[in-house]
Amino acid sequence: MITFKTLRSSLAESMAAPVKTFNVGKKTKATISKDGTKFVLYINGELLDDTYTSVADAEAGAKEFADLLGV
Repeated sequence: MITFKTLRSSLAESMAAPVKTFNVGKKTKATISKDGTKFVLYINGELLDDTYTSVADAEAGAKEFADLLGV
């Protein structure tokens, strides 16, 4: 049986084309996807509300977010 959280994250990630997936910290997975002309960032399957202009900016945002969380 699929849970609602799993369904929601799989639908959200399938809407944008994944560009890069990497680990931030020990257990935190980050995915950068292209949505039109912007790049969006997913941390553990959850969409952050920020949009970025390049992959490098999105990576820096992921690292900054992980530092804020202390991961």
